[in-house]
Amino acid sequence: MNTPKSFAADEESVLMAFSMEPSHGRETLERYIVAYPQHATALIDCSIDLLQEPRADAVPTTEVPDSAADMAWERFERAFQQLDAEVANPFAKLSTSSFKSLARSLDVSNLFLMRVRARAIRAATIPARFVERLASELGATVQAVGAYLQGPPSTVSGQAFRSSVKSGVDEQITFDQAVETSQLTQEQQAILQALWD
Repeated sequence: MNTPKSFAADEESVLMAFSMEPSHGRETLERYIVAYPQHATALIDCSIDLLQEPRADAVPTTEVPDSAADMAWERFERAFQQLDAEVANPFAKLSTSSFKSLARSLDVSNLFLMRVRARAIRAATIPARFVERLASELGATVQAVGAYLQGPPSTVSGQAFRSSVKSGVDEQITFDQAVETSQLTQEQQAILQALWD
């Protein structure tokens, strides 16, 4: 940029233009301060930062052999796969009748439990006491159920092809919203709301 044009430019644009200059010395700085006096302090700060920053060609680089990079990548992939394996679906082993029995044991509607299974409820809004009860009924640890519930929402198996309406699974709802909209009786709602006490 040869000479900055004086106009009402926002600070970010002026600083970006200044940083793109081949030189950030005194002459360039003075030219920008004259053209943009309202950004003088920001320009000075930017100039100091740029002058203190080492040049890209002055920073020594170390070459990493391809084999080392490949080994590091493989370790990362293994760790990621182990993490996925550890977060197993505690509902996976349930048959349809077992799922309905679980809903009865928890005293919730099938719809509410389907929302829990599909992770359509934001995990952070689910009371710990409900997670404890769910884990106990599933014969799983609280940590395993909690980790599962924190995963991304999913479509309930078989539901995607039965409906011509797009499932709203991508947008999670709060526990309270699920309690209000899952065809629960007033008594069931009160019991679930009391889990916050």
